[in-house]
Amino acid sequence: MSRAVVFQFIVAGAVTTAEGTLGLLYAPYLDRYGYAVPAIGTLSALLAIFRLVSRVPSGSSYRADRAKRQLVFWLIVFSVATSGFAISSGSVVLIAALTMLHGYAFGALGTYNLAVTIDLTGGKRAGATMGWYTAALSTGYAVGAFLGGAAADRIGIEPSLALIGAIPAVSAFLVLSIPAVPAAPNAAQRSPGLRGLIAAHWRVDPRVWLAFLIVLYINVLSDSVDTFFPLFGLGIGLPLAASGALKGIKSGAATFIRFVSGGLFRYVDHRTVNFWSVLVFGATTIALSAVSSFAAFFALFLFAGLARGLLRVTSAASIAELRAEGRDVGIASGVYNMGLDIGAIVGPAAGGFVGDLVGLGPMFQLVGAASLVGYFAVALATPQGRAALPIARSRPARAGS
Repeated sequence: MSRAVVFQFIVAGAVTTAEGTLGLLYAPYLDRYGYAVPAIGTLSALLAIFRLVSRVPSGSSYRADRAKRQLVFWLIVFSVATSGFAISSGSVVLIAALTMLHGYAFGALGTYNLAVTIDLTGGKRAGATMGWYTAALSTGYAVGAFLGGAAADRIGIEPSLALIGAIPAVSAFLVLSIPAVPAAPNAAQRSPGLRGLIAAHWRVDPRVWLAFLIVLYINVLSDSVDTFFPLFGLGIGLPLAASGALKGIKSGAATFIRFVSGGLFRYVDHRTVNFWSVLVFGATTIALSAVSSFAAFFALFLFAGLARGLLRVTSAASIAELRAEGRDVGIASGVYNMGLDIGAIVGPAAGGFVGDLVGLGPMFQLVGAASLVGYFAVALATPQGRAALPIARSRPARAGS
């Protein structure tokens, strides 16, 4: 693994470190200035909405020859938008502006970071590379939450946001030190103007949409569970500390499996891993309302974390593999990341709507089952989706090669 790729992983982790801190402190920060719960919810939704808004412009503007400049620019903007909360003084106009800018910058960086990682590695050893890349992302989230909480208790929320928010801008020095990002030698040329942009998205490889579907699926389930399981747990006598521990177990399992997934794909076909991970992730969601002991929840959250981690690797690897075919990795990265954003919006909304109608326990069953059925109905409607079914063969296919 080259130094440039290692630096790129560090940059990606620096971004999610700042994001993990804001994710933990955003609601307490707003509450400190007297914002009501509906206002906090509305402002939080702006983060996800502007992440989504950023994906198409960012993916469309990505070019390998200007990728370093794009990364440096958005790393600085992201730090300004994060650290800027420290000096907002509670102004609703300034907070709303910083929130929208933060969401857009984070979405742009997610799109660029994936595309740059693919170009730096040439899309080779996609399974192992995307395992390390997604592990860097999840490690950053975990470190950011830990540092943010510890710093906020010691020095306060605003100073914590100011200091940790500056980390992405500091990581820009690593971007400047890496060599020029190489473009794919057989990259397809995109027609200029709006018509060319629309045509490029219209011609997106079906494998990109399958990867989009996978991350949409996992985020719908993850965000509905993460949002409402603590309330469900309280209803059955499970304290918040236990719910927090279970979430930590799921995150830890997802991070661990990403680090070792490269070795796994040497022995197991990536299609087999993808198929069973989809089933396991859906089944663990459906089963939540059928158990009540901490030991049973421990097992469900552990397997959910492993399945989620593997699905993030297999889906990202399928994007990386397209580079060798001359596909536009910028647009592919933007479309892929849109699935994460839409899932983060739909999951809590669907969970809240269904949970209000039937209760939280049945909600987990209905959302889990509907997501499973929806995934396979859409995926198997295309040749690429049907190809994702496990097919017996003596050696693994391409994701870990």
